[in-house]
Amino acid sequence: MRQFYKDDDPSKRTFPSLDGFRTPRNMDEYLKLKAKQAEYIAKQESKGKGDTNLSSRMQHGLSKVRKLEDFARDLSKECQIFHPMLIFKRSKGKIS
Repeated sequence: MRQFYKDDDPSKRTFPSLDGFRTPRNMDEYLKLKAKQAEYIAKQESKGKGDTNLSSRMQHGLSKVRKLEDFARDLSKECQIFHPMLIFKRSKGKIS
């Protein structure tokens, strides 16, 4: 997830956890794809096991996405704090 803040070139970002899904352009798109992935996994794992099982697996998967969203929010705040420092270092040619 730090790739959104460290890599300016989207083509250099990789997301092995999103195998089979398109590459997200930003953090919001990443979280939406993770929610779709959680829904897909829940449906696959609960085939033939009833609606209660599907609901339980969906809640579990979406709670993981919610934790990722909280982490992304904290990471965004952290990067905003250090952002001026990164701009300064980049202008000096120390960060590529």
